[in-house]
Amino acid sequence: MVLSLNTEQKQRCFRHLERVLDPLKAGAADCYLNLGGIKTMRIVSCDPEAIWMIRRQLAWSLSAPVSAPDATLVLWRESSVRDFLCRGLGLEMADEGTEETILVLRDGGKWIPFGRINAADGRVCLSDKQTFYYGVGSFDPEEWIREGHLFVQFLYRVLDTPSSHLVHGACIGMDGNGVLICARGQRGKSTLAVTAMLQGCEYVSDDYLILEQTSSTLLASPVYSIITLSPQMYSALYDRMDRARFVCNNARKDKYVFDISGYGASLRRRYPVRVGLFPVIDPSAGQAAITPCSSAEKGRAITHLIHSTVQQMQAQGDTVAVRKLVSMLQGLPFYTITLSPDIHGNATCLRDFLHSLQ
Repeated sequence: MVLSLNTEQKQRCFRHLERVLDPLKAGAADCYLNLGGIKTMRIVSCDPEAIWMIRRQLAWSLSAPVSAPDATLVLWRESSVRDFLCRGLGLEMADEGTEETILVLRDGGKWIPFGRINAADGRVCLSDKQTFYYGVGSFDPEEWIREGHLFVQFLYRVLDTPSSHLVHGACIGMDGNGVLICARGQRGKSTLAVTAMLQGCEYVSDDYLILEQTSSTLLASPVYSIITLSPQMYSALYDRMDRARFVCNNARKDKYVFDISGYGASLRRRYPVRVGLFPVIDPSAGQAAITPCSSAEKGRAITHLIHSTVQQMQAQGDTVAVRKLVSMLQGLPFYTITLSPDIHGNATCLRDFLHSLQ
């Protein structure tokens, strides 16, 4: 169901919401994030139980308190998502059988989404300028991982500036030369990035990262301090992952989530990206190989990163973001890496390629 409100109705809803949340904030805990040196964010958790998960997932972005953060996220446990329209926002109850309600602001001829209430998933997501509200039915770690990393859609909106963007990709490097790995999910980018880090490469991220375009350089910064690996890949890397700490399974039970903040010595921020890399899995390949991309292959690599980003962030139709990302990436030289079944050999091939960029 789509519920359309005018500006006055929207403001009244958020005033009502603040009155509902005020008693919960009395025992709130908070923390602050420094997002790549671009934006700061305060997280207010009305249930202190959630802070431990934030600290495990976002250890590399935690910062000291700031007096005027760029954005604020209010987090609480919402036990009655199905009747939230009435109880939480003061709106008349719609059909009780409705699983999802999307709230949009009528602004002249435009409809601007600002909220999503999903009874089936037990989630409330609302935004009012640079204040975000996130109510969840369960703080179980698996539930927080189920739809991507912790409130990734909110971070995407905060980091959407003229010169920066949160993307779904990986970045690894050597001696200040970064490779941006562009691929949709299940294409081997996490395994390649993590294995390369364990072989001594410099690491930014295996999954989500911040791209920032300066006057002369494309920079990559981390957000999360976790990785997700299939049980098979974890078994293959087990002997080398002595500083990783298990966090949880994902909700589908087909991935393990690990806190890798213990590998902070390998971490790099605002890391220069020199080339793009498009992984192609070939089960019959005897060994990995890296070759320059054709124009068509380069276009496919950029398309993979952009499509995966807008899908993960639920930003379909964001044409401004698409044009910005194309502008950021089109000046990079791109290469294809053919991945063999030998994950350690793949990482060695990437490491040798990075040395050749010196």
